[in-house]
Amino acid sequence: MIYVTDGSFEGILTAVFEAYSNKEEPDTITLGSDYQLSLGTEIREIATDAEKSDRVWRGIQSRISEKCLEDLYRAYLSEHHQAGLYIYRYVRLGLKLGRKVEGYLQHPDVQAIHDLSRRVASEVHLFLGLLRFRRLKNGIFYACYEPDSNITQLIAGHFAARLSDQPWIIHDKKRDVLALYNGVEVVFATGLPPIAEEACDEEYEALWKQYFKAIAIESRRNPKLQRSFMPARYWKNLAEKQL
Repeated sequence: MIYVTDGSFEGILTAVFEAYSNKEEPDTITLGSDYQLSLGTEIREIATDAEKSDRVWRGIQSRISEKCLEDLYRAYLSEHHQAGLYIYRYVRLGLKLGRKVEGYLQHPDVQAIHDLSRRVASEVHLFLGLLRFRRLKNGIFYACYEPDSNITQLIAGHFAARLSDQPWIIHDKKRDVLALYNGVEVVFATGLPPIAEEACDEEYEALWKQYFKAIAIESRRNPKLQRSFMPARYWKNLAEKQL
């Protein structure tokens, strides 16, 4: 049986509620409508229900922990194709074991959630230092990136606090998700017109590249170590790598 959701976290929690209530064991809980259908597979469309998802949310808070919710949400943001199913199985086990489920790493579903959550948290930490802003000619600062996980919401608060005195845009080009900050609040959007390369302030970019060259110590170049901190798959969005 395949549970098909709208891809939202609330949709996943609604699916958890339905599976638990109906005593069903889905083979997959999808993160949207993209799934493979095999012969004899039963499809169940799960309509997102705020009341049902809230009940699951509160149940996790009260019977497991707030940290568990954070781990489950990060696992969801990993966009792993089985994240929905792992979340359901973790919650089902957690409602039996309570908070001690967090240390029950010998269970494969608990280990899976732990690994996905840690992977997302590591990528968040990486981009807090790796994200590069370029000044547009209209004065707005723009940063584009293509993270493995859907982490824009997790990093936006950091930059709203750190760059609180200037407007900026963070653009996840892989998912076409944008975080826009106007100096007061962050708004998330999709489907906005692309920002042209010529809209960037060339002088600002030249200064950044000059700074990068100036601080580099040729005798201490270590490409292997650099790649461990700055994976090569991210380089195409780093101004200093376009020297």
